Amino acid sequence: MFPGRLRSAWNALVTAALAPGILSHEYAHVLACRLCSIDVHATPALNPFGDDAYVDHAPVDSFRADFAIALAPLVGNSVLGIGAFALAASALAPPWNLAGVWLGACFALTAFPSPSDTADLVGHARSLPPRTRPVGYALAVPVRALTRTPFVAGMLGYLWILVLYGLVGGTSF
Repeated sequence: MFPGRLRSAWNALVTAALAPGILSHEYAHVLACRLCSIDVHATPALNPFGDDAYVDHAPVDSFRADFAIALAPLVGNSVLGIGAFALAASALAPPWNLAGVWLGACFALTAFPSPSDTADLVGHARSLPPRTRPVGYALAVPVRALTRTPFVAGMLGYLWILVLYGLVGGTSF
């Protein structure tokens, strides 16, 4: 196998394993776009052989909208993850509880924004009025740094699984 084919095979495997979380991540962006009156040109779909999925939307020209769109998956997938873990911990009998744990892990692992989700945050913070610019930077810089630093976002995803699982008193195993 060539490195390109190996990478495509790996992407397909990861996409298959995390499909519910990837789709909910992208649809959280869509919901935030619609709430911020940003036109969405195409609904998201899984991209099994590519490096990422994305939402094709109109340009965003405000910090508030960019921040909301970037962080929407963190909120949405966290809620879904807590729900799935709670269902697994309280309502499902073995072995069905493992499906709830898997869904919770999918949602938690894909909750954090990707580098492309936060690419324009600092620039939009820079365009804020001088009075609110420090607040914009205080919000944008850490989010951008976390998503831009190699392996940090991935590690945060694994940590988020434990946090959300712990919040519901995870005892599914």
